[in-house]
Amino acid sequence: MIKFNEIFSFERDQYCWHLHEKYIGEDKHHQPKEFTRTTYHPSLQYICRHLIDKECGKCESLEQIIELLKSAEESTAQLIGGDI
Repeated sequence: MIKFNEIFSFERDQYCWHLHEKYIGEDKHHQPKEFTRTTYHPSLQYICRHLIDKECGKCESLEQIIELLKSAEESTAQLIGGDI
């Protein structure tokens, strides 16, 4: 498994890529508990797109989205060697 940061990690099996996201929720006793949500993607490129989309959702202005996309383009080009 490859750790991206404290929240996200990913891995590949013979069929697809698995993106794991840690989040805090409540257990049945209403106590905070860490859970993991897994999504499945056909390629590393789709994982990058998914993460970029989630981060864009946190932006509060068009300027923030543009800056995020510029930064992501540079980072993903190094990672996957092309356009996202």
